[in-house]
Amino acid sequence: ADVDAKRTAIVPPQDLALIAEDHLAQLAVGDQVVFYVLRTPSGDDDLLVSLNKGLEQQDWVTASKYLESEELVEAEVIGHNKGGLMVAFGHLRGFVPASHVPQLQHLHSQERVASEKAKLVGQKLRLKVIDVNPQRRRLVLSVKKAQKELRQKRLLELQQAEGETITGRITNVVKFGAFVDLDGIEGLIHISEIAWHKVERPGEILTPGEEVEVKILAVYSERERLSLSRKALLPSPWDLFAQTHQEDELVEGVVTSVVDFGAFVVIDDGIEGLLHASEMRGTKDFAPQDILIPGDIVLVRIINIQPDEQRLALSQKRVGQDEEMAWTFHRQQSLPVPADEEEE
Repeated sequence: ADVDAKRTAIVPPQDLALIAEDHLAQLAVGDQVVFYVLRTPSGDDDLLVSLNKGLEQQDWVTASKYLESEELVEAEVIGHNKGGLMVAFGHLRGFVPASHVPQLQHLHSQERVASEKAKLVGQKLRLKVIDVNPQRRRLVLSVKKAQKELRQKRLLELQQAEGETITGRITNVVKFGAFVDLDGIEGLIHISEIAWHKVERPGEILTPGEEVEVKILAVYSERERLSLSRKALLPSPWDLFAQTHQEDELVEGVVTSVVDFGAFVVIDDGIEGLLHASEMRGTKDFAPQDILIPGDIVLVRIINIQPDEQRLALSQKRVGQDEEMAWTFHRQQSLPVPADEEEE
């Protein structure tokens, strides 16, 4: 090697043996590279230099830049020891403590830890440089801190996408909803946001591992959590009801509950309307609870539909006597004949 020192420098064979063959193959006459002086010559002695140490020195400089800039680096796991993982950082070996590898956390068995470490060999990890000390040949990196930074960036992206639709994967289903992974950030579809109808068991609708399309309702930066909705992307039964029904239409419903100000009546597909006391027959002399009970089937007229407010106003008083009689006759005709009357 020509080191511009009025003499030729020599790289010992044992030094070249430390350098990967593919790297050596890339070198050509005229290339400028960094060498490390192994021995200062005296007189006519040869100038011995190390290409390997020169490359290592460059890598120490690069590592220091990563430490200062806090940029993330990708490195391949090349081995492991009792304390953690060894990764290739150019011509250096970096160390990732087990406490900085999320995959190794909460493993109580040494056999499990060793097995997980072995599985990571050959894999590339996103890392953050956290300590550089060339004198002690100490280069420490962290998966955990890299993931935290990636999560913060992802969280900001999702925050900017609030109100938009996104696809994620179900990671867990619990009694109060389902957790969804959105590329490193976990969001929750609360049980009330799974579907328009009342959901008793989320596991009957959602399954871990399946992809799901959701709307981002809110992003909570402090807790790194998102509130998601599957229901918001499904057709609203109220919109469908408003499309298939109109005001002044007669409908049949079932009384679900009776209160002082009236009764609630379910019409189609879980659509519940209010039959106000002022629209009930007989409330001039009796309380609503004395007129209707849950389970009663009634004929009512639609007097107002507000799908955006999810409100439906019903009336008994506005049902004509002829309409009531025709409905009653039709119901009686469609009722099944009791078994004892069939025998007669």
